[in-house]
Amino acid sequence: MRALLLFIALFLTSAPFAAQAQAKLAGLTEGVEYTRIEGGQPYRQLPPGMVEVAEVFAYTCPHCAHFAPMIEAWAKTLPPHARVVYVPGVFGRDDAWARAYFAEEATKTIPLLHRSFFTAIHESGELPQNAGTAQIGQYAGRVRGVNAAAFNAALTNDAALVPKLRAAYEFAQRSGVEGTPSIIVAGRYMIRGNSYESLLANARKVVNALAPRRAAAPARPAAAPAAKRP
Repeated sequence: MRALLLFIALFLTSAPFAAQAQAKLAGLTEGVEYTRIEGGQPYRQLPPGMVEVAEVFAYTCPHCAHFAPMIEAWAKTLPPHARVVYVPGVFGRDDAWARAYFAEEATKTIPLLHRSFFTAIHESGELPQNAGTAQIGQYAGRVRGVNAAAFNAALTNDAALVPKLRAAYEFAQRSGVEGTPSIIVAGRYMIRGNSYESLLANARKVVNALAPRRAAAPARPAAAPAAKRP
């Protein structure tokens, strides 16, 4: 059975989601900057104290193509406790574009291919939206710095890919994703916004609200009274 994940809106963030009982974010308003996700969990386990900022995207989505350079630049401005991770939208086990992203991860070619795939689909027309793995592999092999054999091997490695495809699909499902691009912070907060800029601004507010609390500095001992001279 072919799994289906709907990508039908630019900003699903205006849609209502069920809230779970958890503390509200200080200084923010639920329903304005974010919506809480019932039972939400991060996509991947990060080191303790780190906050995951997950972008669910699709290479075939023109909005994601426009958003890609913006979130890439924005990610570089995040505080040390936050990290952006990309989550490809998954339409099924044989989704060629989701496989392409995970092949990039496996071969450490995201800097070379992530933006290049968007350009090839939406600007140059070198790749069709319904490209198969063979077409994608041929294109990737022409990109300078990409090891074609290694990329194509990763692109067709079912043993490694199927668990990743399943994990990405399940994350989008439990997060209530209905459109791309979508941003989920810490697995629990769906970011709202009516523009690319407001989406990123609100994501930053949530990231800041989840910053680790600094331990209060210990009080300095009171100075001993000066000894009286006889």
